Amino acid sequence: MAIDPELAIFLTVEFPNDMDDVVGTRQLLDALIEDEITQRDSLPQGVTWHDEVIPRDVDSSIPIRIYRNSDIQSPSGALLFFHGGAFVFGGLESEHNRCVRFAQKAKCVVVSVDYRLAPEHPFPAGFNDGVSVLAWLRCESTSLGVDVTRIGVGGASAGGALAAGIALRARDEDEAPLRTLLLIYPATDNEASTDSMLQYNRCEPWDGERTHKMWTTYLSEIDGDVSPYASIARANDLSNLPPTYIMTAEVDPLRDQAIAHAARLLEAGNTVELHHFARTFHGFDVVAPGSRLSERALDEQAAYLYRELSTNDT
Repeated sequence: MAIDPELAIFLTVEFPNDMDDVVGTRQLLDALIEDEITQRDSLPQGVTWHDEVIPRDVDSSIPIRIYRNSDIQSPSGALLFFHGGAFVFGGLESEHNRCVRFAQKAKCVVVSVDYRLAPEHPFPAGFNDGVSVLAWLRCESTSLGVDVTRIGVGGASAGGALAAGIALRARDEDEAPLRTLLLIYPATDNEASTDSMLQYNRCEPWDGERTHKMWTTYLSEIDGDVSPYASIARANDLSNLPPTYIMTAEVDPLRDQAIAHAARLLEAGNTVELHHFARTFHGFDVVAPGSRLSERALDEQAAYLYRELSTNDT
C-alpha cells in the first residue's frame, strides 16, 4: 500500500487498538494521552476551554468540554463534536487538539461530548447522550453565546456514526434544522462488505476485522433490525439532511462505505462535499499531527466549518 512518507513513519510505532482487550487498550491509551498532555503546547491566543457536566437523569450526568474563541462576538455558531474510538475507546482528551483548532480557525464554540462507551454501555447509550447534549445546547444557547440557528454536529470514525444518527433523528423529530454535518472517515454501515473492507481486512492502524468487532460490540443488545440511528446505512430515507462534509482516507476499511453514504446523500437531494485524501490511513490527522497532509486535512475541516457556521447566511 502506498502511504505518504511522512505518515508512514507513524506506522512503525505500535498503536493500542486491540478490540479483544478493551480494558488493557484503554489503559495504554490513557498512558499515551497523559504523556501527550505533559507535552501539549499552550492554547492558541484567544482560545479557552473548560469542563462541565450536564444532567443525564436523576442519578447521572454527561461530561462535556466547551471550547471558545474569545476573539469573536456573540452569538456565534457552535459545533457539537463526538470523538472517535470504535465506540469503546476515547474521551474528552482524545481529540482535544482538533477541537482547539476548530474553535480557533472556524471561530465557533465547540462542545465535545464524553459519551458512554461500549461494551459496558452499548447502543443506544452513547447516542442518547448525544441527543441530550444537543437538546441542552439548544436550550442554553443564549447563555452560551450561541446562535441557535447555527448549530452543527460532527464526529470522527465511530463519532461520525453518532453524529450522522443524531442528525437523522433531529430531522425525524422535526427539530430545528442543524446548520451542517461534519463526518471525518465515518463508520456508516454495520454490514459493510465493500472492497476497502476486504482489501484492508488485516492492516495497521485500523482494519476490517477490527471494524466488524467494533460493530458487534456496539450493537450487542440489539435483537432484530439495526436502527438507522446506530448505522446510517440502514436508513431508507436520507432526504432533508443538513449540508454535509465527508472526509475519507485511502488506506481505510471505512473508505468505501463513507463514499457510498456521500453518494446516497446526493441522490436524496442533499448538499455534500466529499474530500478524499490519497496515501493516508484511518485516523491519520490524529495519529500523525504536524505532517503536511494532517495539517491540510485539519485546515480544510476548519475552513468548511467557518464557512457554514460563521455567518447568518443560509
